[in-house]
Amino acid sequence: MGTEDLARLLRQLRTERGLSQVALAERAGLSRNFVAQIERGKSLPTVATLGRLATALGITSSELLGEGLSAVGVNAELAAVPLVSDRIAAGPPMLVADHVDSLELLPRPLLRGLGVDPHHAVLVRLGPDQDSMADTIPPGATVLIDRAPVRDIAPRGIYAVREEAAGETGCSVKRLVLDSESRVLILLSDNPAHLPRAIRLRAGLPLSDVVVGRVVWWASPSLTHR
Repeated sequence: MGTEDLARLLRQLRTERGLSQVALAERAGLSRNFVAQIERGKSLPTVATLGRLATALGITSSELLGEGLSAVGVNAELAAVPLVSDRIAAGPPMLVADHVDSLELLPRPLLRGLGVDPHHAVLVRLGPDQDSMADTIPPGATVLIDRAPVRDIAPRGIYAVREEAAGETGCSVKRLVLDSESRVLILLSDNPAHLPRAIRLRAGLPLSDVVVGRVVWWASPSLTHR
């Protein structure tokens, strides 16, 4: 793929996901000017930078290079959804967009029925020791997360939320309750062995900066769909 082809595909993918150059740059840890130069075909990213851009877009580096996209698009009723394995409980700030293991083809009618834009869909396979929601979502389950920006919290809805533990930024699946007046987000587990936690939202901090996305569907390790 040439520089101009990469520039065109990057613009297309960014636009399809509703991201500005600033938003994409922030997700990728790059400057907006550098992203703009790549999109104008003025700069060719290194392999590492290419990986960061792909991660920010929720795709693989090979897809960003135009490989495999035609095969995914053969069936218009299937959408390629990134699958991330065992990265939800802890990890760097990019969280579920990091370390995409594969692309899974999900029926678009299923996603539409769940109210999920395919561009915002991410699958995460929970680790076998991640039991804080065990009474509802068993350890080892695969959850479907809608990463559309979260602007409000459904009562006791289940979400992927960013939080800090032991000085590291990570992410976990919890039921959430938002006290709008005090700007406190309460994290509830369905497993009574895990105590509730609270996150105080800083003034002016968008809810979507803390809440990564809503959990809309999950499959148990035995592939029984819920």
